[in-house]
Amino acid sequence: MESEMPRNADRAFRAEANLRSQVPKPDSLETGLDISGVRHSSVLPLPEAFRYKLERYARLRGRAPKSMDALLKSSRGFEPGVQLLCQGERAGQVFIVKQGWTFTSCSQPNGTRQIHNVQIPGDVAGLQNLLMPFTLCDLTAITRVEACEIGADCLAEAAATDPELAHFLLWLLACEIAVAGERLIGVGRRTAIERTAHFILELAARLKLAGLETENAFACPMTQHLFGDSLGLTSVHVNRMMRELRTAGLVHHQCGWLRVLDRERLARMAMFDSAYLDYPALAG
Repeated sequence: MESEMPRNADRAFRAEANLRSQVPKPDSLETGLDISGVRHSSVLPLPEAFRYKLERYARLRGRAPKSMDALLKSSRGFEPGVQLLCQGERAGQVFIVKQGWTFTSCSQPNGTRQIHNVQIPGDVAGLQNLLMPFTLCDLTAITRVEACEIGADCLAEAAATDPELAHFLLWLLACEIAVAGERLIGVGRRTAIERTAHFILELAARLKLAGLETENAFACPMTQHLFGDSLGLTSVHVNRMMRELRTAGLVHHQCGWLRVLDRERLARMAMFDSAYLDYPALAG
């Protein structure tokens, strides 16, 4: 596993940190709402990108969960390739990604692997652990990762007493299901070049929602193996698709950075419609 991690992970990590500094501060979003909750005894502040997401949710709902910040008691660091959650183990934790990238995946007995989704700063991983007795998939660090750890039982108990927190968690699950559905369409109905282009645009859109994309470029520490396991392609095939996109003047990927050169043409090629990433609509 560790051999698949990019050599330039640290460079991508630093680039992501630079972009993260440009995320609008929560106080500047002018929601008029107190999203920090009524309890202020938590050890940790809400991660900035996650707080940004919570601000958007609160702005649309007109109210916000009251107990989220009180649940963040610990933050842990993980090196590239380390598994935060392991498929089949007892479901005990939920993670909020504070820094770095992770991915969720399932492995088959023959050694093949399918990546379900990639998590970026502000994303929550392991929500299924709220309902399942065991972890459904692996959660693995792509870069160096800092994540806030929440006990699944504690989060479930808090949701039982805070209806808005329960709604927020359902909203997060709805966002995950929307992405998973689009990924299934990609693997089943799109050509290799279309699904590669679509995945790039999806990453760009998600990073923009988190405030981590600037001028059509973003830090992307994913290897061709990881792209392939996300898209149902071999790494050789991914390499060829990236080359074709670069030759067509659509995408440039180098040194942990991915730049979309012509978003309009790339979206036409991929038949990309960002409606499924319209988190505000899902929150309404």
